Amino acid sequence: MKQTLISIVMLLAASSAFAAKTAIPLLDPEPYDTIMDGKKVGLYTITDGKIAAQVINYGGFIVSVFAPDKDGKYANLVTNYPNIARYLNYNLGMVGPAVGRYANRIANGTFTLNGKQYQVTRNSGQHTLHGGTKGFDHVVWDVVKASKKAVVMKCVLPDGTDGFPGTLTTFLTYSIEKGGLKVCYEATTDAPTVVSMTTHSYFNLNGIGSGDILGHQLTVDANSITEVDQAGIPTGKLLPVEGTPYDFRTPTLLGDRQMAVQGFGFGFGQRVEIPEGKVRQFDHNFCLNHSNAGKVEKVVTLYAPDSGRKMEVWNNHPGIQIYTGGRTTIALESQMYPDSPNHPEFPSAVLNPGETYKHICIYKFVK
Repeated sequence: MKQTLISIVMLLAASSAFAAKTAIPLLDPEPYDTIMDGKKVGLYTITDGKIAAQVINYGGFIVSVFAPDKDGKYANLVTNYPNIARYLNYNLGMVGPAVGRYANRIANGTFTLNGKQYQVTRNSGQHTLHGGTKGFDHVVWDVVKASKKAVVMKCVLPDGTDGFPGTLTTFLTYSIEKGGLKVCYEATTDAPTVVSMTTHSYFNLNGIGSGDILGHQLTVDANSITEVDQAGIPTGKLLPVEGTPYDFRTPTLLGDRQMAVQGFGFGFGQRVEIPEGKVRQFDHNFCLNHSNAGKVEKVVTLYAPDSGRKMEVWNNHPGIQIYTGGRTTIALESQMYPDSPNHPEFPSAVLNPGETYKHICIYKFVK
């Protein structure tokens, strides 16, 4: 009897230790609660018990993504702000907003659609970046439905917002499915417009605050990138990645292709030369090799040997912008090509009345 009791106690202790070890350290929702424009803003948690994400309905920001490492321990894998006040003062920071109606850049803030030229807000020098000043990331989304594993939000951008034509009605669904975070946009318009939406989270698979991501291994199913000028505006040419630092068709350490320090003026006016075969940073659109347009397929794999976490990116869009400017995180932005409205040779970003824009991107954690 005594031996049985000892066994039970040991089993309970082991179970408690395992539970403590595997508990997901979710963020406290209280610092994110507020009222804005007469609407409640709050932090919503979705989980399947193994993977968890937390989002706020102001700007559609992803505040946390938790997945276990090789030892079963959890960490937040995306950058975030600690309270709602910081998000209200956000200006294209590294904190994971929903982005639209047009992600990335539009050259000179102008494009022509059906013979009419449109001038949209220039918020990045002379160019437009991530939808202008009143895009998805600066509005309160209406929460349509919230459950344990999914939250559905709605946003209506009126005709003329930031100069874009058409009233755009968008439903954004965050859900935990198949071992990952699924992001789904569905949008309709009452007039011809241009649309490209993305999620702008920054990942470190060792956990935010753990150091740089140069030890991460990256694989990208892309044979080319869009050539850009110094302002990040596409020239219209597609450059083959073969023989360049942009070739990630096989698993490659980021540190083998990217400098460990900034490659331009710092210190006492010093300049750092960029070694052959490396880049200062990545901020480029990779042209993905989808077997069929619109099909959801695996396009990127990111692996951190230190933590053992591996994340696949699945999407149904032709491009993915990879950004590593801070070196401590990497953004994997599924989207249409930058400046597509000014490049008829690129996949079309035009949305017409009666059509539905649908964008699916899944950040899936695998063994």
